[in-house]
Amino acid sequence: CGEIVPRLRQGHLVTLESTTYPGTTEEVILPLLEESGLKVGEGFFLSFSPERVDPGNKRYTTKNTSKVVGGVTPACLDVAKTFYEQTILNVVPVSSPSIAEMTKVFENTYRAVNIALINEIMLLCDRMGLDVWEVVDAAGTKPFGIQTFYPGPGVGGHCIPIDPFYLTWRARQFDFHTRFIELAGEGNIQATYDVIDVISRALNKAG
Repeated sequence: CGEIVPRLRQGHLVTLESTTYPGTTEEVILPLLEESGLKVGEGFFLSFSPERVDPGNKRYTTKNTSKVVGGVTPACLDVAKTFYEQTILNVVPVSSPSIAEMTKVFENTYRAVNIALINEIMLLCDRMGLDVWEVVDAAGTKPFGIQTFYPGPGVGGHCIPIDPFYLTWRARQFDFHTRFIELAGEGNIQATYDVIDVISRALNKAG
């Protein structure tokens, strides 16, 4: 924002796409931009529209992946929606930037929690002498009520390991303890060590 403010001009659209906690756009970004002397919704337009990218996915690209957009004012939403509709097939307007911010954090937290769950199921199956891959494949034949996740060494990338904790930090400001999310985070960290242990035992057994 420090670099944007001196360059902000009448009619400019500023849109934040980086994953962050709900409230960032209106509580952090907006006050900084208004230091330019321009008023949001009139002098400039501000929105939040989370990035949705799946590198290597040839079926769902930036163009055909729905784009959630929340504007600080109705005018901001209109301008941002028009902007994204130039390249995105389906733009999904929501009532505020905070809704859009929470949407993105929820999406990534959903993945993190389910990864933690399947890794715990993997450990239980290993203890019980069951094939977790067969279990997951069989569960995946149900046409409703389940989305299959596969076990692995925890979570990776620069989003999933971190983003849920934006939400846990924000939740504390509302005197809310996200115990389930934090437990999943601990499980995903432990999963890495569990995989290392399994590999070590296999190598030792092989001599």
